[in-house]
Amino acid sequence: MMLKTRVKVSSIDNLSDARYCAGMGVDWLGFALHDMPLDKYKEIRNWLSGVEIVAELAGLSADQMKEIVQNYAPDWIEVDSRAQLPRLLELDIPKMMRVNIDTDNLPALFATAAPYINYFLLVADSPDSLQGMEAQIETWAAQYPVILGLELPEEDLEEWVEQSSIQGIGLTAGQEDRPGFRDFTDLMSILEKLETE
Repeated sequence: MMLKTRVKVSSIDNLSDARYCAGMGVDWLGFALHDMPLDKYKEIRNWLSGVEIVAELAGLSADQMKEIVQNYAPDWIEVDSRAQLPRLLELDIPKMMRVNIDTDNLPALFATAAPYINYFLLVADSPDSLQGMEAQIETWAAQYPVILGLELPEEDLEEWVEQSSIQGIGLTAGQEDRPGFRDFTDLMSILEKLETE
């Protein structure tokens, strides 16, 4: 399965989400590893191939991050704007930074963090945050490696992927209704739209 752009799915905490996303050709699966027992993580990890695991470590100290990278051996880490940038160099692993269009001082943050970060995952507090910001986001995406994690109207999805400078799309997994059962509709409709013909 091939998608038209790179896709990261955040907040995965169970095998059914992980396997579904991997099967759909998603590039990155994000796990909050500080909340997940190592044995549960290893069990999920063993089922997966062809995807990269992102440890979502927002709000953790550099020492806590180091410990998780050593114990869980993810492929990437994701930090937020509070991360101590120089200390990230101690972690020899590719990095994403989750940046919030509503609360972070973006132009300054992009400029400061760019030397340390491989991708910026642009998120927001509100579904309406994208409105009126499209041109600004395109300007940032032309300068920095941006993955768009804002809620996009589905009808605009292909236009963003095919005509803008963004380097990927960020989605969020839902909650399981009960173990092994959940409704994939939202995720599914977006991923199906991104499938290559």
